[in-house]
Amino acid sequence: YDYVSKWLFPVPGEIKKHIKTDFPGMPGGGGSDYASFVAAGVPAFSLSSLDWSYRDYTWHTNIDTYDKIIFDDVRSNVILTAILTYMASEDESKASREKRVMPVSPRTGKQATWPKKRAPRRSAPNN
Repeated sequence: YDYVSKWLFPVPGEIKKHIKTDFPGMPGGGGSDYASFVAAGVPAFSLSSLDWSYRDYTWHTNIDTYDKIIFDDVRSNVILTAILTYMASEDESKASREKRVMPVSPRTGKQATWPKKRAPRRSAPNN
């Protein structure tokens, strides 16, 4: 995953100093925005915050309102995402398609499987 180091190189130090990576990472699931890409075998990355101090008491609740936005965090996330996207688009080499060995569930004793593509559930009829 040397390419990720190359992509992160131009990111300002104040933004990348707390970045932690885990490669190959766990696939997304459920409502994760990148899960469908991972299931289709497309390299995808989950960029998430290490410290969402508001997460425990507002996130996805009726008090998750505009006034809770931490604009310094938004600014840092935009800069990081823009630089990584640009660097990836300019890289001549392909991103790794390596999949991690999935863990064994302590509850069932069975090894987890990599997500598979599936038909989406629709809440409205197709017209």
